[in-house]
Amino acid sequence: MKAFAFPWLGAMALVLSLGSPALAQEAPLAQGEEIDAAKLGVSLSRIQKGLRIAEAKEEKSASALRLNFQVQVYGQAPKIDLIRDFDFINGPVPGTPPTHKELVEFLTPQIYRTPGLPISQLVGWAVQAVANRNKKAACEDELRNYRALLMQGVNVAAPRCTP
Repeated sequence: MKAFAFPWLGAMALVLSLGSPALAQEAPLAQGEEIDAAKLGVSLSRIQKGLRIAEAKEEKSASALRLNFQVQVYGQAPKIDLIRDFDFINGPVPGTPPTHKELVEFLTPQIYRTPGLPISQLVGWAVQAVANRNKKAACEDELRNYRALLMQGVNVAAPRCTP
């Protein structure tokens, strides 16, 4: 027999069990009062039908060799933290395959790896040196022209660059 052969029966039992704590807190009913099932939001006829079907099944499968136990446990489940051992910020996740960088680093011999100064930094330094040389040459040309104009007696503003 399946654990939940009648899932709707389990749902009905759950609905009834959820309503019982609220009923336990109310004042007891007087002798003349009856509970209105329509206000509870459940169908008593469906519950009774489910109970009759369950009893009929139990009578059919009753055997000394076939035991059927149902256990209902109520309690608070413990908190399960699936990612407590993983550090996603400060390094790779344990148990994962190596990254492309790690694989290339492992497979490439030390002699063939990149030099101590990366090529991109070397090119950047070279471009900066050429730019500084051009700036210095332009400043020296401006100073030379300024001196030449001063020697000719022309009133000219001093250049703003510094060599």
